[in-house]
Amino acid sequence: MKKLSNYLWVYLITIQLCFRCGQTKTTENGVSDPLGMDQAILVLRNKNHPDPISFMYNLVVCEQCDFERLSDPVPMDSNETLPIDTRFPYDFQLFSSTKNTSIQCHIESYRFYEHGTYLFEVRQIHPNVTSCTITQTQESSYYWTPIIIMILLLLLLVFLIQLFRFIQRKQYFNRILTNRNYQQLVISEPSPAPRPSLLTHRPSLPVIPEETHTNDVHPVINTTNDSPLIGSTRLSDSSVKITKVLPKRLRSLDTFRGFSLMVMIFVNYGGGGYWFFDHSGKKIFSAHSEMSLESSFPVWNGLTLADLVFPWFVWMMGVSIVLSQRSLLKKKVSKLNILLKICRRTVILFLLGLILQGGYGKPKNLRILGVLQRLALCYFFTAVIILIFDEEDQSHSSTWPIGDDVYQPISQELRNTIFQFWPEWICVMGIVIAWIMITFTPKIDGCPRGYIGPGGKHMHGMYRNCTGGMAGYFDRLILGSAHLYSYPTCREIYHTEIPYDPEGILGVFTGILLCYLGAHAGHCFAYSTRVFRTCTLWVTSGLICGFFGLLLSKGGQSESWIPINKNLWSLSFIFVLAGLAFIILTILYLLVDVKQWFTGEPWLWLGMNSIVLYVGHDICSRSFPIQFQVDNTHKELLAVHAYGVFCWIVIAGILYYKKIFIAI
Repeated sequence: MKKLSNYLWVYLITIQLCFRCGQTKTTENGVSDPLGMDQAILVLRNKNHPDPISFMYNLVVCEQCDFERLSDPVPMDSNETLPIDTRFPYDFQLFSSTKNTSIQCHIESYRFYEHGTYLFEVRQIHPNVTSCTITQTQESSYYWTPIIIMILLLLLLVFLIQLFRFIQRKQYFNRILTNRNYQQLVISEPSPAPRPSLLTHRPSLPVIPEETHTNDVHPVINTTNDSPLIGSTRLSDSSVKITKVLPKRLRSLDTFRGFSLMVMIFVNYGGGGYWFFDHSGKKIFSAHSEMSLESSFPVWNGLTLADLVFPWFVWMMGVSIVLSQRSLLKKKVSKLNILLKICRRTVILFLLGLILQGGYGKPKNLRILGVLQRLALCYFFTAVIILIFDEEDQSHSSTWPIGDDVYQPISQELRNTIFQFWPEWICVMGIVIAWIMITFTPKIDGCPRGYIGPGGKHMHGMYRNCTGGMAGYFDRLILGSAHLYSYPTCREIYHTEIPYDPEGILGVFTGILLCYLGAHAGHCFAYSTRVFRTCTLWVTSGLICGFFGLLLSKGGQSESWIPINKNLWSLSFIFVLAGLAFIILTILYLLVDVKQWFTGEPWLWLGMNSIVLYVGHDICSRSFPIQFQVDNTHKELLAVHAYGVFCWIVIAGILYYKKIFIAI
């Protein structure tokens, strides 16, 4: 443990030294610039316009909002200096204060960069002609350098782990070859013929005795080309029974889960204070005060890296439900016992969520719904639907005439992987239709029918108390405002006044769809007889989901039928996230399980103990040495947050190699 702690401190010091790059500016007098994160200096100058000028602004991300005054009116031949937020681009308009008329000079979608100095100059060329320009007079800081260094260090860590595993396997192989008896055996045996690729040629089918079909899994050989995909048992002279041979663990799924958990831990710790790494308004520790700086993604519609990981967990949970229930049914566990297990997991997840976000708060103000609570509800309804309609004989056999190719015909495979589950699809589609009807049909007092905006300043303040539309109204009606998230991320830009919970009740409806799309991926894996066909089904499903997501959002536009919205878990958001998940799992499946070019580490370690690490990182989010207070600069925050993630990777690795796996 002493060596381990020394390594952790060396890692932290290395990051601090690497991040020691130009984020602190100095003025001409050599005095340090007092600017904080995501701020720049803007100098407003009225060069020669006779009227005092009011500089008006609106953030581009504040959709259909009124312009606001940036500062007091600036008279002729005067300057006004002020700090300005650099996270989002601006639209600017100019007004004459004395005449109260607009000056025909506009600047649209201008983006400032952190710690830069800018001059916004207005000059009258003719009595009716005015020019306005923004020029950068001093360089900005190296905003992206800490992120680039962090990514390079992560890639270096993954490379070193893969190199170590390769050397370890090579040394083991050399030790085998040095054995004299084994060398003689190798010399006496003829050289085996090269095996064809698993992706382009079908492997020979081993004959598996009938009684082994009831086993949970069949043993597989470590070498990919030797791993059988299916087993066959001759039923008659003209038919064959096909049984899928599954590995004990889908390592690519654990790798995907571990990667998502790593990103989730990073963004929950604050993501280095970068707004696009944080979606929840988490508090970031500051060395200057016990209160903390809130860094959040206050945009209503849209998508960031932080918005990906939680929905991916829901999708992967659907994959696991299919594989888990298939395993239990093959062990002859009754459906009643499986249902009791589902209920137990649901209750544990829900209670864990309440405990983690309850803290020392009063019960009357306890937030009822949250991340783990949504996971629990989506898991429960999806698992029950699959349990009711999936066949008890999960081995699912088919017969057809024997020929040169014993694989299932495509029509049979589509029936086994998709069409036989039509009752489940009908149930899920019914839930989706219910979401559409509840969201767009009723009319709320003071709100237009089908409104799904942020309220507040949106639509020029016409619907100030309509945040989230029916989703927000539904939560306030059933749960009560005191039990909702009091500080929604949209409050910063839209100045909303009522609570809104992004993990509300209606989001569970679309969450069930996302979870079942993951279950569809599990069905494709469990019932397909070729690696190529499994990957084809996954990629096709991903493209279809992506198409529907982009279609509903008109290519990601806010002015669309259903915008991509994480706060609402809108249909377009669900389809886009599911499409990405299908593609990523396909790539990892080929790299980790099929070709075995990548072991999945260190993300595999995290994925094998995901619930323990999630709970642990939340409990220890303010505990030394996992996290500690630093100055409010991107380089220091990013260093300490990356260090916290590294600590959990080390803990996950220790648990993995000690073979300690804790699941609910």
